[in-house]
Amino acid sequence: MDEENLLDSHPDLADPEWRKHAQTDAWLGAKKDRRRARRPRNGRARQWGLAAFVLVLAVTTAIVIGIGQRSAEHVGSSSDVVPATVNPTSVSRSAPVHLDHAYAGTPADVWKKGIDGITSPAPAAVGTFKADEVAAAYAQVKQAITAGRLDPAVLEKHDTQAFLGLFAKDAQAFVGPALTTEPSADGKTPGRSAYVTELAEGYHLLDQGPRTLGSMRAHPGEKPGELAIDVKFVIAYAFDHPRPQELDGPGEIVSFLRSDEQYVVRAGKSFAPGSRGLWPDGGNSFYQSIGCAALDKGFLAPGYSNPSTAGLPGDDKELPGAYDPNLPVPEEDTCTRK
Repeated sequence: MDEENLLDSHPDLADPEWRKHAQTDAWLGAKKDRRRARRPRNGRARQWGLAAFVLVLAVTTAIVIGIGQRSAEHVGSSSDVVPATVNPTSVSRSAPVHLDHAYAGTPADVWKKGIDGITSPAPAAVGTFKADEVAAAYAQVKQAITAGRLDPAVLEKHDTQAFLGLFAKDAQAFVGPALTTEPSADGKTPGRSAYVTELAEGYHLLDQGPRTLGSMRAHPGEKPGELAIDVKFVIAYAFDHPRPQELDGPGEIVSFLRSDEQYVVRAGKSFAPGSRGLWPDGGNSFYQSIGCAALDKGFLAPGYSNPSTAGLPGDDKELPGAYDPNLPVPEEDTCTRK
Protein backbone atom coordinates (compact mmCIF):
# COMPACT_ATOMS: atom_id res chain seq x y z
CA MET A 1 0.00 0.00 0.00
CA ASP A 2 1.18 3.51 -0.81
CA GLU A 3 2.38 5.04 2.45
CA GLU A 4 1.13 8.46 1.36
CA ASN A 5 -2.46 7.14 1.47
CA LEU A 6 -2.25 5.78 5.00
CA LEU A 7 -4.27 8.68 6.40
CA ASP A 8 -7.23 7.36 4.42
CA SER A 9 -6.69 3.69 5.26
CA HIS A 10 -5.66 3.41 8.92
CA PRO A 11 -8.73 2.98 11.24
CA ASP A 12 -7.59 5.75 13.59
CA LEU A 13 -5.85 8.09 11.20
CA ALA A 14 -8.73 7.95 8.73
CA ASP A 15 -10.95 9.84 11.18
CA PRO A 16 -10.27 13.60 10.72
CA GLU A 17 -11.62 14.44 14.17
CA TRP A 18 -9.40 11.81 15.82
CA ARG A 19 -6.40 13.11 13.93
CA LYS A 20 -7.12 16.70 14.95
CA HIS A 21 -7.57 15.88 18.62
CA ALA A 22 -4.70 13.41 18.76
CA GLN A 23 -2.29 15.99 17.39
CA THR A 24 -3.61 18.78 19.60
CA ASP A 25 -3.51 16.58 22.70
CA ALA A 26 0.07 15.60 21.94
CA TRP A 27 1.00 19.28 21.84
CA LEU A 28 -1.00 20.63 24.76
CA GLY A 29 -0.61 17.45 26.78
CA ALA A 30 3.12 17.87 26.70
CA LYS A 31 2.91 20.70 29.20
CA LYS A 32 0.20 20.37 31.83
CA ASP A 33 -0.73 21.99 35.14
CA ARG A 34 1.20 25.22 34.85
CA ARG A 35 2.02 26.56 38.29
CA ARG A 36 4.21 29.47 39.34
CA ALA A 37 5.72 30.24 42.69
CA ARG A 38 7.72 32.97 44.29
CA ARG A 39 9.50 33.36 47.58
CA PRO A 40 10.16 36.94 48.68
CA ARG A 41 13.52 38.58 48.08
CA ASN A 42 13.94 40.54 51.27
CA GLY A 43 17.06 42.68 50.99
CA ARG A 44 20.19 42.66 53.10
CA ALA A 45 18.61 43.04 56.52
CA ARG A 46 15.93 40.35 56.52
CA GLN A 47 12.50 41.74 57.39
CA TRP A 48 9.29 39.75 57.67
CA GLY A 49 6.29 41.72 56.50
CA LEU A 50 2.59 40.99 56.68
CA ALA A 51 2.15 40.92 52.91
CA ALA A 52 -0.50 38.53 51.68
CA PHE A 53 0.50 35.15 50.29
CA VAL A 54 -1.08 34.48 46.93
CA LEU A 55 -1.53 30.95 45.63
CA VAL A 56 -2.38 30.60 41.97
CA LEU A 57 -3.09 27.29 40.30
CA ALA A 58 -3.43 27.23 36.52
CA VAL A 59 -3.38 24.74 33.67
CA THR A 60 -0.46 23.92 31.24
CA THR A 61 3.19 23.64 32.12
CA ALA A 62 3.89 23.33 35.82
CA ILE A 63 6.30 26.19 36.47
CA VAL A 64 7.24 27.17 39.99
CA ILE A 65 9.57 30.02 40.64
CA GLY A 66 11.55 30.63 43.81
CA ILE A 67 13.62 33.72 44.34
CA GLY A 68 17.01 33.80 46.02
CA GLN A 69 17.16 35.36 49.46
CA ARG A 70 19.42 38.12 50.76
CA SER A 71 20.53 38.23 54.38
CA ALA A 72 23.98 39.25 55.68
CA GLU A 73 26.71 41.06 53.72
CA HIS A 74 29.44 39.05 52.06
CA VAL A 75 32.60 39.84 50.19
CA GLY A 76 33.00 37.99 46.87
CA SER A 77 36.77 37.77 46.95
CA SER A 78 38.66 34.68 45.88
CA SER A 79 40.02 34.34 49.43
CA ASP A 80 36.60 33.35 50.75
CA VAL A 81 36.20 29.67 51.55
CA VAL A 82 34.16 27.67 49.03
CA PRO A 83 32.11 24.90 50.68
CA ALA A 84 33.82 21.53 50.28
CA THR A 85 30.54 19.60 50.24
CA VAL A 86 27.23 20.29 48.58
CA ASN A 87 23.78 19.53 49.90
CA PRO A 88 22.01 18.00 46.87
CA THR A 89 18.66 19.51 47.83
CA SER A 90 19.46 23.05 48.94
CA VAL A 91 21.19 26.28 47.95
CA SER A 92 23.26 28.29 50.40
CA ARG A 93 21.21 31.30 51.52
CA SER A 94 24.20 33.16 52.86
CA ALA A 95 27.47 32.58 51.03
CA PRO A 96 29.99 34.51 48.95
CA VAL A 97 29.27 34.70 45.23
CA HIS A 98 32.22 33.96 42.94
CA LEU A 99 31.63 34.53 39.25
CA ASP A 100 34.55 32.22 38.45
CA HIS A 101 32.94 29.50 40.58
CA ALA A 102 29.30 30.46 40.25
CA TYR A 103 27.82 27.09 41.18
CA ALA A 104 29.59 26.93 44.56
CA GLY A 105 27.07 26.50 47.35
CA THR A 106 24.50 24.89 45.02
CA PRO A 107 23.76 21.26 44.09
CA ALA A 108 24.93 22.03 40.54
CA ASP A 109 28.52 22.40 41.77
CA VAL A 110 29.01 18.66 41.22
CA TRP A 111 26.86 18.28 38.10
CA LYS A 112 28.23 17.81 34.59
CA LYS A 113 28.38 20.55 32.01
CA GLY A 114 25.88 20.50 29.18
CA ILE A 115 23.73 17.47 28.36
CA ASP A 116 26.26 14.99 29.81
CA GLY A 117 24.55 15.05 33.21
CA ILE A 118 21.39 13.45 31.75
CA THR A 119 22.09 9.75 31.44
CA SER A 120 20.33 6.83 29.76
CA PRO A 121 20.58 3.11 30.52
CA ALA A 122 22.27 0.64 28.21
CA PRO A 123 19.85 0.33 25.29
CA ALA A 124 17.81 -2.86 25.15
CA ALA A 125 14.94 -3.95 22.94
CA VAL A 126 11.56 -2.49 23.95
CA GLY A 127 8.49 -4.02 22.36
CA THR A 128 8.95 -3.98 18.59
CA PHE A 129 11.86 -1.54 18.85
CA LYS A 130 15.33 -3.06 18.63
CA ALA A 131 18.15 -2.03 20.95
CA ASP A 132 19.75 0.22 18.34
CA GLU A 133 16.41 1.93 17.70
CA VAL A 134 16.01 2.56 21.43
CA ALA A 135 19.52 4.01 21.52
CA ALA A 136 18.60 6.29 18.61
CA ALA A 137 15.47 7.41 20.48
CA TYR A 138 17.52 8.29 23.56
CA ALA A 139 19.82 10.33 21.32
CA GLN A 140 16.84 12.13 19.76
CA VAL A 141 15.51 13.16 23.17
CA LYS A 142 18.92 14.37 24.31
CA GLN A 143 19.24 16.34 21.10
CA ALA A 144 15.85 17.98 21.70
CA ILE A 145 16.75 18.96 25.28
CA THR A 146 20.11 20.29 24.12
CA ALA A 147 18.58 22.28 21.27
CA GLY A 148 15.74 23.72 23.35
CA ARG A 149 17.41 24.35 26.71
CA LEU A 150 21.19 24.54 26.22
CA ASP A 151 21.94 25.86 22.73
CA PRO A 152 23.20 29.49 22.71
CA ALA A 153 21.26 30.03 19.48
CA VAL A 154 18.03 29.58 21.46
CA LEU A 155 19.21 30.95 24.81
CA GLU A 156 20.72 34.17 23.47
CA LYS A 157 19.41 34.69 19.92
CA HIS A 158 15.94 33.12 20.38
CA ASP A 159 16.42 31.16 17.16
CA THR A 160 14.23 28.06 17.54
CA GLN A 161 14.27 26.74 13.97
CA ALA A 162 16.78 23.96 14.63
CA PHE A 163 14.84 22.87 17.71
CA LEU A 164 11.53 22.80 15.87
CA GLY A 165 13.04 20.80 13.03
CA LEU A 166 13.79 17.89 15.38
CA PHE A 167 10.10 16.99 15.67
CA ALA A 168 7.81 15.14 13.30
CA LYS A 169 6.31 17.37 10.63
CA ASP A 170 2.80 17.07 12.07
CA ALA A 171 4.08 17.91 15.56
CA GLN A 172 5.75 21.07 14.24
CA ALA A 173 2.36 22.47 13.26
CA PHE A 174 1.43 22.65 16.93
CA VAL A 175 4.76 23.22 18.66
CA GLY A 176 5.81 25.97 16.24
CA PRO A 177 3.17 28.57 17.20
CA ALA A 178 3.93 28.10 20.91
CA LEU A 179 7.54 29.11 20.36
CA THR A 180 6.51 32.67 19.49
CA THR A 181 3.82 33.25 22.13
CA GLU A 182 3.74 34.31 25.75
CA PRO A 183 2.18 32.04 28.38
CA SER A 184 -1.41 33.06 29.04
CA ALA A 185 -2.43 34.16 32.54
CA ASP A 186 -5.14 31.48 32.66
CA GLY A 187 -2.63 28.79 31.77
CA LYS A 188 -4.46 27.57 28.69
CA THR A 189 -1.67 28.64 26.35
CA PRO A 190 1.71 27.22 27.40
CA GLY A 191 3.90 29.57 25.38
CA ARG A 192 7.59 29.44 24.56
CA SER A 193 8.92 28.55 28.01
CA ALA A 194 7.08 25.22 27.88
CA TYR A 195 9.48 24.04 25.19
CA VAL A 196 12.59 26.24 25.11
CA THR A 197 14.67 28.41 27.42
CA GLU A 198 15.26 31.93 26.11
CA LEU A 199 17.09 34.54 28.16
CA ALA A 200 15.34 37.79 28.97
CA GLU A 201 16.81 40.87 27.32
CA GLY A 202 19.76 42.35 29.21
CA TYR A 203 20.78 39.15 31.02
CA HIS A 204 23.69 36.90 30.09
CA LEU A 205 25.03 33.55 31.25
CA LEU A 206 28.57 33.06 32.48
CA ASP A 207 30.87 31.10 30.21
CA GLN A 208 30.85 28.17 32.65
CA GLY A 209 27.77 27.00 30.78
CA PRO A 210 24.57 25.34 32.05
CA ARG A 211 24.85 22.12 34.07
CA THR A 212 22.50 19.16 34.16
CA LEU A 213 21.44 16.18 36.24
CA GLY A 214 18.89 13.58 35.20
CA SER A 215 18.00 10.26 33.63
CA MET A 216 15.72 8.77 31.00
CA ARG A 217 13.81 5.51 30.52
CA ALA A 218 12.19 3.90 27.49
CA HIS A 219 8.97 1.87 27.51
CA PRO A 220 6.26 0.90 25.00
CA GLY A 221 3.93 3.69 23.93
CA GLU A 222 0.16 3.56 24.02
CA LYS A 223 -0.17 2.54 20.35
CA PRO A 224 1.67 0.00 18.22
CA GLY A 225 4.72 1.59 16.66
CA GLU A 226 5.23 4.05 19.54
CA LEU A 227 8.28 4.14 21.82
CA ALA A 228 7.85 6.37 24.87
CA ILE A 229 10.81 8.06 26.57
CA ASP A 230 10.42 9.46 30.10
CA VAL A 231 13.09 11.93 31.18
CA LYS A 232 13.52 13.57 34.59
CA PHE A 233 16.10 16.31 34.76
CA VAL A 234 17.34 19.56 36.29
CA ILE A 235 19.26 22.29 34.48
CA ALA A 236 21.18 25.02 36.33
CA TYR A 237 21.95 28.36 34.63
CA ALA A 238 24.58 30.71 36.09
CA PHE A 239 24.07 34.40 35.29
CA ASP A 240 26.61 37.19 35.17
CA HIS A 241 26.39 40.15 37.56
CA PRO A 242 28.41 43.39 37.50
CA ARG A 243 28.84 43.55 41.31
CA PRO A 244 28.83 40.03 42.80
CA GLN A 245 30.13 41.37 46.12
CA GLU A 246 26.71 42.95 46.65
CA LEU A 247 24.93 39.60 46.46
CA ASP A 248 24.23 37.44 49.49
CA GLY A 249 24.17 33.99 47.96
CA PRO A 250 24.35 31.91 44.77
CA GLY A 251 20.57 31.67 44.60
CA GLU A 252 20.56 35.18 43.21
CA ILE A 253 22.57 34.27 40.10
CA VAL A 254 21.92 30.53 39.65
CA SER A 255 18.49 29.56 38.27
CA PHE A 256 17.12 26.03 38.08
CA LEU A 257 14.73 24.33 35.69
CA ARG A 258 13.34 21.07 37.10
CA SER A 259 11.30 19.09 34.58
CA ASP A 260 9.64 15.72 34.07
CA GLU A 261 8.96 15.26 30.38
CA GLN A 262 7.71 12.52 28.10
CA TYR A 263 8.44 12.07 24.43
CA VAL A 264 7.16 9.56 21.89
CA VAL A 265 8.93 8.27 18.80
CA ARG A 266 6.45 7.08 16.18
CA ALA A 267 7.62 4.67 13.52
CA GLY A 268 6.21 2.25 10.98
CA LYS A 269 3.39 2.11 8.45
CA SER A 270 0.66 2.53 11.04
CA PHE A 271 1.50 6.24 11.03
CA ALA A 272 1.34 8.69 8.18
CA PRO A 273 4.76 9.89 6.96
CA GLY A 274 4.26 13.33 8.52
CA SER A 275 3.55 11.79 11.92
CA ARG A 276 6.64 9.61 12.06
CA GLY A 277 9.39 10.87 14.31
CA LEU A 278 9.64 12.63 17.66
CA TRP A 279 6.64 14.09 19.52
CA PRO A 280 6.31 15.84 22.91
CA ASP A 281 3.87 13.78 24.95
CA GLY A 282 3.40 15.03 28.50
CA GLY A 283 5.20 16.58 31.42
CA ASN A 284 5.49 19.41 33.89
CA SER A 285 8.25 21.72 35.01
CA PHE A 286 9.34 24.01 37.81
CA TYR A 287 11.62 27.05 37.79
CA GLN A 288 13.55 27.98 40.93
CA SER A 289 15.31 31.31 41.61
CA ILE A 290 14.22 33.17 38.50
CA GLY A 291 12.46 36.43 37.65
CA CYS A 292 8.66 36.30 37.82
CA ALA A 293 8.12 39.24 35.46
CA ALA A 294 10.39 37.69 32.84
CA LEU A 295 8.64 34.34 33.02
CA ASP A 296 5.29 36.07 32.54
CA LYS A 297 6.55 36.70 29.01
CA GLY A 298 8.17 33.28 28.70
CA PHE A 299 11.80 34.30 29.28
CA LEU A 300 14.45 33.32 31.82
CA ALA A 301 16.00 35.92 34.14
CA PRO A 302 17.95 35.45 37.39
CA GLY A 303 16.57 35.81 40.90
CA TYR A 304 18.30 39.14 41.42
CA SER A 305 16.05 40.66 38.74
CA ASN A 306 13.13 40.69 41.19
CA PRO A 307 12.48 43.70 43.43
CA SER A 308 12.93 43.25 47.17
CA THR A 309 9.68 42.42 48.93
CA ALA A 310 8.52 41.61 52.42
CA GLY A 311 7.33 38.09 53.14
CA LEU A 312 5.69 35.91 55.72
CA PRO A 313 7.71 33.58 57.96
CA GLY A 314 8.23 30.26 56.21
CA ASP A 315 8.12 31.70 52.69
CA ASP A 316 11.82 30.97 52.30
CA LYS A 317 11.56 27.23 52.93
CA GLU A 318 13.55 24.90 50.72
CA LEU A 319 11.85 22.95 47.95
CA PRO A 320 14.17 19.94 47.51
CA GLY A 321 12.35 18.73 44.42
CA ALA A 322 13.65 21.79 42.62
CA TYR A 323 17.15 20.29 42.55
CA ASP A 324 16.67 16.53 42.71
CA PRO A 325 15.10 14.72 39.72
CA ASN A 326 14.44 11.70 41.95
CA LEU A 327 11.93 13.77 43.93
CA PRO A 328 8.50 14.94 42.71
CA VAL A 329 8.29 18.24 40.86
CA PRO A 330 7.18 20.88 43.42
CA GLU A 331 3.64 22.19 43.01
CA GLU A 332 3.72 25.40 45.06
CA ASP A 333 2.65 28.62 43.40
CA THR A 334 3.18 31.99 45.08
CA CYS A 335 4.01 34.27 42.19
CA THR A 336 1.67 37.24 42.12
CA ARG A 337 -0.03 37.85 38.80
CA LYS A 338 -1.34 41.25 37.83
